[in-house]
Amino acid sequence: MDIAGGPSPVVAHDPELTVPRSRRLALTAMACLTIAACHQGGGVGAAATESGWNGALTLRVVNHSWLDVTIFVLQGTHRERVGTATATSTTEFHQPLRRLTSADYRLFADPIGSRQTVRSEPLHAQDGDVVTWTLEDDLARSSIDVR
Repeated sequence: MDIAGGPSPVVAHDPELTVPRSRRLALTAMACLTIAACHQGGGVGAAATESGWNGALTLRVVNHSWLDVTIFVLQGTHRERVGTATATSTTEFHQPLRRLTSADYRLFADPIGSRQTVRSEPLHAQDGDVVTWTLEDDLARSSIDVR
């Protein structure tokens, strides 16, 4: 019996059930090294900065539509909002290349108050690019120019 009057706890001293201290230390060290090796640090933005990918591209949206249009950059399944292109005007956005996860991307336009959207063809980002996306009132007739 223990001090509280209850039954004594059972302590196993079977050598087959206990793990030697040296083995426990080795397993702990392996777990720590595995966690450290899997951790990537600052992510894509930090990797882009380290690689010297500090440039930018200019996105010029010529909106001939009567609606304001929200502009996004698409990369794989990721969609990042760039800004809003005001109706019947030209809007410029400056996109740092470090915000892109790769050089390949698409543009996506979503007019506010409409269900019709448009997506550009695949584009390849390079420092200093000026991308002019002309959005027509009928979005299917929109065009893109990269210089």
